[in-house]
Amino acid sequence: MLPEKHIGVCLLTTTPAKEMIDLAVLADQKGLDGFWIAEGYHYFRNLGEPSSSTSLAAAMAMVTSRITIGLGIVPPYTRHPGLLAMECHTTSRLSDGRFIMGLGAAKAAALHMGWTEKTMRAAPTIRESIGLVRELLDGRPVDYHGEIYKLDAPATPDKQLGQVPIAIGATGPLMIKLGGEIADIVLLPTFTSPGFVTLARELIAQGAAKSQRSADTIPVGGTLPFSVAEDEASARAAIRRLTVVYVANKVQNIKNDTLLKAAGVDEDEVKKIAACVKNEGPDSAAKMLSDDLMDKVAIAGTPTQVTDRLLEFADAGLRWPLLYGVLGPDRREAIKLIAERVRPAFMAN
Repeated sequence: MLPEKHIGVCLLTTTPAKEMIDLAVLADQKGLDGFWIAEGYHYFRNLGEPSSSTSLAAAMAMVTSRITIGLGIVPPYTRHPGLLAMECHTTSRLSDGRFIMGLGAAKAAALHMGWTEKTMRAAPTIRESIGLVRELLDGRPVDYHGEIYKLDAPATPDKQLGQVPIAIGATGPLMIKLGGEIADIVLLPTFTSPGFVTLARELIAQGAAKSQRSADTIPVGGTLPFSVAEDEASARAAIRRLTVVYVANKVQNIKNDTLLKAAGVDEDEVKKIAACVKNEGPDSAAKMLSDDLMDKVAIAGTPTQVTDRLLEFADAGLRWPLLYGVLGPDRREAIKLIAERVRPAFMAN
């Protein structure tokens, strides 16, 4: 049974690998609920050289004792379901059952690896991928010939094999409904606002109805760009560069403007920032980021300020916030602030 509330931190794998593991140990010691890993591909190289999320998850499993380790997210285009099932089994066993697999389209990265809008077929691909992973983790014989994947495997003699919770990272209506239908957790994207959470929960309920389950049993989370410090100005300055990189990513990734409209974002403003990121780089684009836009797409400020924002999301139904990105001007201090000041207030309300 998954908990009703969960606060995790989530870092892109362009963060140096040893730093990621050290931060996971600190988060584990300080009492955070989850440490989530967002796999960054070479598309994000301007933020740092990317590492493998599953390798990092396995390493974290060996040096932590209580914290949940989640992938938020990996796409099905880089890993066959057979490989995903092996990675689920391995990391779950190494962590004594503390692992959550997160799958999503990661559309911008997929487009940079040669996939097209037509060939991606995100919803059917993820549906088949999750179905195959679960079949393999059941240990039964598999003889699968689907539209996307093929796989055959005998039954396993391993009596310790077991299911792993699977999250779907979803932006568009088809994927959000699919999450409600088959996922254990639905993770909403960066740029998520309380208004978008309300819209998404309606779609999750529609998907849940297809599988005859209650949407209230499906935790809703999201990767929320986040920065906290005792000094508000320092917290806001720390997240400016990452915010514009994700503005550019979302402009490429989003087909319709529902996500932007729900956040009250001016589409022309974000398109200009995205063009600047492409032509001049994120440092130049960061100078174009207004305080108003930052407040619509990121959570930055003092512990009290960020807690108030997180409670707005909780009121809308997002109770698994994954605090994403820089975390603060000093990541170690930010994790301590989240654990000591933000999490207790969030959990109490």
